[in-house]
Amino acid sequence: MRSLWSVLKLTARAVIWLNTPSSRLVGLPSLLFWIVVLAAVRVALQYGAAGLGAGFNPYGINAIIAWVALEVAVAALFVPAARLTALSAMFALLALAELASQLLRMGAALLPQIPVPSVLWGASTAGIAIFALVSIWWIGAMVTVIRSCAPRPWLPAVGRVVAVWAGLLLATAVVPHAPVFIGRNFDINTANLWESLRSRLAASAPAAATAAGQNEAARFEQSQRSLLQAEVAQLVPPTKDTTNVYAVGLAGWADQDVFLKELDGGLAALGEVLPLKGHTLRLINNRETLESLPLAEPQNFAAAVHAISEVMNKDRDVLLLLMTSHGEQTGFGLRLPDAETGELRPQDVAAVLGREGIRNRIVIVSACFAGIFVPPLANDDTIVLTAADAKNTSFGCAPERDWTYFGDALFRQSVRPGRDLHQAFDNARTLIHGWALMDHATPSNPQSHFGPALVAKLAPFFAASASAQK
Repeated sequence: MRSLWSVLKLTARAVIWLNTPSSRLVGLPSLLFWIVVLAAVRVALQYGAAGLGAGFNPYGINAIIAWVALEVAVAALFVPAARLTALSAMFALLALAELASQLLRMGAALLPQIPVPSVLWGASTAGIAIFALVSIWWIGAMVTVIRSCAPRPWLPAVGRVVAVWAGLLLATAVVPHAPVFIGRNFDINTANLWESLRSRLAASAPAAATAAGQNEAARFEQSQRSLLQAEVAQLVPPTKDTTNVYAVGLAGWADQDVFLKELDGGLAALGEVLPLKGHTLRLINNRETLESLPLAEPQNFAAAVHAISEVMNKDRDVLLLLMTSHGEQTGFGLRLPDAETGELRPQDVAAVLGREGIRNRIVIVSACFAGIFVPPLANDDTIVLTAADAKNTSFGCAPERDWTYFGDALFRQSVRPGRDLHQAFDNARTLIHGWALMDHATPSNPQSHFGPALVAKLAPFFAASASAQK
């Protein structure tokens, strides 16, 4: 009790900045008592701030203990004489300072009711003013404690106390403390400096990610334009006064090489009966061609068709569109090397061709459910060949294969000099039906439409290829 009274007397005089001559020295039990008092005051203030219905947070107890322990260690560095007594008084003053700050904040909350201009007074201004006022008072009180425990000149005593104050302020900021009592409006993002900084960084991350994503998208778009322009630059000029045939080929699924192989094989086979040499653009989804060829995706498809429409005679020349990939009942499947997926719907293909005013079209779609492409594209000037009808799958897209069933039957075994596309398709359809019977599989039922005007336009090419074979 004598030790408690001694610290109370020292603290009470320090509150009004009065020294206590011949202050009684106290031991460790007194220091521990005042540490507990400070911790209790902080817990009580947290409970009052959280309000009724506050939840208990056991981690807040750990934070209080760590916080106070660090304050003891920091302050002890700057109090060399009568250390236990000075630290006991310091913790008593800290408890008073926190109580005083809370009372002043409560009083400041009433000030907006007084007609004071907001420029001169506000919530942030009040907080700064209270912090400054209490800090100055506490520094002065601690100077009297230090000089009472070990008489020394004012200036060195003030220097030590300012160092203690700065150390305690740093400790308060550094320790990632959490409250013991959490109210309904508690926001972890403002619980301490660490959480506040993390929330700010997290808030800025989406903006940085968005900017990075926009830059990456711009680079991707530029690289695709460059690759497509390089493809277009290799097109051979059209032959005057004759029907030129141009081709756009799409291998749509990056994870399987069979579609790239089928596209190249199909274009080569068709090039034996139609003048495609130097008139072909390829759009490939494959990791091996990522740096050398444009990707098969809707924007590149539209750009490739537009590029060909710029050099062809739209009333006389013919566009061959060869597409090979997986298919869905809604469209032609696209899978890019980065695993992003999409599709080309029949309506999209018809819209692009129609927008560019391309009249004469051969459209060959090797994919499941490819029959959905027939109705939107069929007319007198169009030939449409598909690997399946609108309700069934096609077969043979295993990675180790060079062809799908449709590609094998049509391009490898049926397209040849002396046969027109109608004859080649009929032969391929018969082969595919036989393979489905042997596999006990549901027939894919390949579909076709032969526009009579285009059939007549292409007849001279097939006749010429037949004559060349004799």
